Amino acid sequence: MTVVAVLGGGISGLSSAYYLSRLAPASTRIVLVEGSQRLGGWIRSARVSPGNEETNDPNGILFEGGPRSLRPVGTSGAVTLEMVKYRHLGLDETMLSVPKTDPSAKNRYIYYNDTINTLPSSLSSILTKRPPVLKSVPWSILKEPFVPAKSSDEDESLYSIVSRRFNDHVALNLVGAMVHGIYAGDVKDLSAHSTLKILYENERMYGSIVKGMLRGGAKNERFRERGLAARARKDDPEWFASMEGMSVIGFKDGTEELTHRLRQWLANQENVDIVLGEPVESISTGTDAKEIKVKTSARTIDANHVISALPSGALDSVLPRNTLPHLTYNPAVDVAVVNLAYGPDVILGYDGFGFLTPSSHSSCKIPVPGTLGVVFDSNAMRGQDKTPFTKATVMLGGHQWHNAFKTPLDQTDPQEAYQRAVQAMDAFLGVKASPVASMVHLQSKCIPQYLVGHQSRLRDLHEALKLKYGHLMSVTGASYWSVSVPDCVKNSRELVEELLVSGALGGQQKMVTGLNRLEESDDKQRLQDSSRLGKSHVDILMKS
Repeated sequence: MTVVAVLGGGISGLSSAYYLSRLAPASTRIVLVEGSQRLGGWIRSARVSPGNEETNDPNGILFEGGPRSLRPVGTSGAVTLEMVKYRHLGLDETMLSVPKTDPSAKNRYIYYNDTINTLPSSLSSILTKRPPVLKSVPWSILKEPFVPAKSSDEDESLYSIVSRRFNDHVALNLVGAMVHGIYAGDVKDLSAHSTLKILYENERMYGSIVKGMLRGGAKNERFRERGLAARARKDDPEWFASMEGMSVIGFKDGTEELTHRLRQWLANQENVDIVLGEPVESISTGTDAKEIKVKTSARTIDANHVISALPSGALDSVLPRNTLPHLTYNPAVDVAVVNLAYGPDVILGYDGFGFLTPSSHSSCKIPVPGTLGVVFDSNAMRGQDKTPFTKATVMLGGHQWHNAFKTPLDQTDPQEAYQRAVQAMDAFLGVKASPVASMVHLQSKCIPQYLVGHQSRLRDLHEALKLKYGHLMSVTGASYWSVSVPDCVKNSRELVEELLVSGALGGQQKMVTGLNRLEESDDKQRLQDSSRLGKSHVDILMKS
């Protein structure tokens, strides 16, 4: 009997255990280990009553402490939609969707020069309705194709590539704001290759970001990913086509409904054991290199393979010292997520998703320092509350934690975060009313920061995993590839399929680390070939 230990009960660990239970032989024993008493990681949905008491009452106000919606695009979107539609989970019955024509999908805002700027929703509106934040953007777009391409493939920061090809204003006030919304990070620190890879690849392939966009862009999805997407869509292509045409999807009781259903399904599988409240203390290998031991606070698990979905720093802390390189190199930021609900008489004045703030390196002054942005939840996902409320979520901290708070997260009073969020609602939106309900989450080290050179460090880690652990360990999760929920789901499925198809769990014909895609060619010819791969090619590959 093969035993696989999955470490970490966030979305990546849950997805790995789920796909193992669906796809592996029934004789495979799966042990999911989570150090806390709940599964789901940073995904947290809760209903509260006026007075801020959590409640099971469906009439309560729904708040999201983590991701509030999922983007159903590309391979990650297709794989996540297949999980949602899978008959044993039954999530399609509770799914909500927001079409691309909805104001929350079309209207995006950036705070700049003491006002909230509406971003244009089309190319023509850039020229006819240009807000102050776009003051130099059209000219920078026109001249970008004539900027010489970088001579080497060396990684650089997002700020470096955007300021070099466009200008400082675009880098700090537009891309800097986007980075706040995705990574809560600093545009001057994050890797272009590992975050907004489309910019990096378009310059490599076409010599220009704009030229690449006009030609459809460099296709980052690999053959294996396209196969995954094709398999996900094959049973109901019309439904997938309609859902992938949506801007975002969500669930009536919040994103945590996804992790709840996964836990329920896993708990009903005879070959799955769920271990809660037992932090992993150490991981060691046997003398014959055929087994790996996981010691928790209460037991020792003898496994044939470990899938670590732990944050990379947590994995480093339970391995023998200096076993694997770079696991602690990238920091992870702290974010205060403050949900606020007001009576329906409070009007935000903007019919869109929300606004973000520019980089802290910008000359633009932020009235409440450390504010990353505000999501207009009432607009972003309708259909979750039976009683109408005006809801917003204020995000504070990230790489600017020291600007928002005087103390580290573990010494910060949630009430201080609440007061700062109320101050932000007044300063940015003119909302002076007191919230009727609220919820505060101080999320510690919740978003990893892919610093410049991340891909190179992953290659080192991949080789070290093969050398030191052979067939015994693989890794998945936000520490390595992407922070979005659909990407974490897709990466976990890809890992499980590779482990099973390659025989890594049985005959051990191949070493699978979770980072094997780094062995694929990343040259310009591959990108060009990939960009020409149409649907007919995918069909041929699938039939083969």
